[in-house]
Amino acid sequence: MAALSKQINPLEIWVHADSFYQTHHTLCTLNPRDAQFGVMVAQPTMVLGALTIELFFKCLICMQKGDVPHTHHLRELFDMLAPETQSRILREWEPVAQQRAKHWDATEKVIGMKIARDLPSALVMASKAFEQIRYSYEGIRDDVHYYLDDLPRLLGRVILQIKPEWTNLRRVAETIPPPTPT
Repeated sequence: MAALSKQINPLEIWVHADSFYQTHHTLCTLNPRDAQFGVMVAQPTMVLGALTIELFFKCLICMQKGDVPHTHHLRELFDMLAPETQSRILREWEPVAQQRAKHWDATEKVIGMKIARDLPSALVMASKAFEQIRYSYEGIRDDVHYYLDDLPRLLGRVILQIKPEWTNLRRVAETIPPPTPT
């Protein structure tokens, strides 16, 4: 007997994605005085950011099409969005890219690689980074590009412009009873 496909509510994706976003945002706003701490959280923060982007894209796709794709590739997910949503995100990205340009210029000089400024190219590179960073212990670090820390916030803002009634919806804390002594 084949399993029935469960209809997924985009609100459920939003609440799930928002919890990842809140964690990502917290890590991005830390100003560690300890450089080692900064190095320690850099890769996990990038993975959380890429996952948050993936979930926000899936939320938008589900809102538009009623279905959730199974891919994790950020550019593929972006390409599944309605053209007007893509245009909206690209317009929102332009000032972010302009604001980050000097930092990216300096980073290019240090790492010796060109950073794509356009969002579609950056999404391709970030998709590769998402995989490579998760498995960096395997030593695959060639061409790792991830500089989309501003994108989760941008996507969350776009979703809330479409669904303002979701603004204060968060996961609800549940009280877990203490273990009973044995």
